[in-house]
Amino acid sequence: MNNTMLKSITTPLVAGAFIISASTGLMIFFDFEPGIVEPVHEWMSWVLVSGALLHVLVNWSAFKSSLRRKTGGAFIVGAVAIALLSLYPWVEEGEDGRKKAVKSLEKASLVSVSGVLEAGVDQMLAKLAGNGVEVMDPENSLEEIAEQNDIEKKELFGIIFE
Repeated sequence: MNNTMLKSITTPLVAGAFIISASTGLMIFFDFEPGIVEPVHEWMSWVLVSGALLHVLVNWSAFKSSLRRKTGGAFIVGAVAIALLSLYPWVEEGEDGRKKAVKSLEKASLVSVSGVLEAGVDQMLAKLAGNGVEVMDPENSLEEIAEQNDIEKKELFGIIFE
C-alpha cells in the first residue's frame, strides 16, 4: 500500500473512530449504556489509537513541522503532562465516596439492600429468580450471591437496581 493511499485512509479512519469513541464515551459518562455501548467504546478506542498512530506516521513531515511552532509543541507537551498527571493517585484508595458506597453495598446482605431500596426481601428474591439468580440465603452479601451464581457483581447490581 503506497503512502498516498494510506493518507487517504487514515484521516477518515481516525475521524470515524473518534466519532464512535466520543459518542459512546459521552453515553458512558452520563450512565446511558443501552446495548453494547461499553465494549464498542473500548474496542473503538483501540481503533482510534491505532489510526492516530498510523496517521502521524504517514504524515510525519507535517507532524514534525507542527511541533516546531509554539502552539503545536505546547499542545503536545500539555497532552503528555495531562497523561502523566492522570497516573498520580490524587484520591487515596477508599477515599472516593462512590467507590466506597459500591464496596459497602457489595459487602451488604440482600436483606440490608432491600431495606435501602425500600423493597421487600420477597420482592427482591422474585426479581432475582426471574433473572436466573438463585439466592441460597438472603443474609448472604451481594458479593457472595454473585459468586454463587457465577456472575459479575456489576450484572447483579444491574438486576437489583434496574
